[in-house]
Amino acid sequence: MSARLRLTCLLVQVCSAMSLGAACGDDGGSTDTDPTNAAATDDPTGGTATDDPTGAATDDPTMGTTGAAEDPWMTPYCYTVADKKWLAAWIEREDEVVTLVNAERAAGADCRSAGEFAPAEPLAVEPRVHCAARKHAQDMGERDFFDHVDPDGEGLQARLQHAGYPAELFGETIAAGTIDPAFTVEKWLEDDEFCAILMTPDYVHIGLGFYEGPGSLTYYWTLDMTKPLPE
Repeated sequence: MSARLRLTCLLVQVCSAMSLGAACGDDGGSTDTDPTNAAATDDPTGGTATDDPTGAATDDPTMGTTGAAEDPWMTPYCYTVADKKWLAAWIEREDEVVTLVNAERAAGADCRSAGEFAPAEPLAVEPRVHCAARKHAQDMGERDFFDHVDPDGEGLQARLQHAGYPAELFGETIAAGTIDPAFTVEKWLEDDEFCAILMTPDYVHIGLGFYEGPGSLTYYWTLDMTKPLPE
C-alpha cells in the first residue's frame, strides 16, 4: 500500500513591520509525489498520552496567563499541544526529524539549483517554535487543509506571535501523507528549495509538529525554523 506525499515550503524574512516572502511551487502551491515506500509499517496510534491527545484540555493550569508565563507550554495557546497532550509515538517521530535535519546540516549539502551549502550549526529546539509547529500540524489534520495559511487567514508569523516568539527570520516546510520521518526528510532534501531552507545557516531554532488526524491525508508534518529578533 502506498501513500500520497504532499510537500510545500515557505521562507519569510521580517524587516521591521514589513515581511517579504516567497513560497515554493507555483504561487506557493504544493508538489505531489507517489512514493512506494511510505506505507505505515508501525502502529500510528502507538504510544500513550496522559489525557486527550487531540488537545482538549481537561483542566486549566494556565490560571489566566496571557502567554507571558516562564514555561511557554503552560500558556493557553501552547498548553493544548504540550508533551502531556501528545502521543509518545508522535514525539519520537518529531525528535527523529530534528536529529536527521541537524545531521544533514552538519554534513553540508548540494541543493543543486539552490546552491551548495557548507556545514551549518545544529538547530536548537525552541519551545515556542515547537508549539507553533505542533499547532499547525494539528490544525491541518483536524480541519483537513494543506497550506501554510489556515482557513482563518493566519500564517506562520501569526502562529509564532501567538506562541510569544519574536522572529527576525523564519521558514516552514510542511508535508502530509507519510508517517516515516526519514522518508519525509529525504523528500524535502530532494527538492532544491526545500533543501536550501533546511540548510540555511542563519537559522538557530527549530520546532517540529507531527499529527495524525481525521483529515484526508491522515499524517501531517510541520517543520519551522527561526532566528529571533535581537533583544
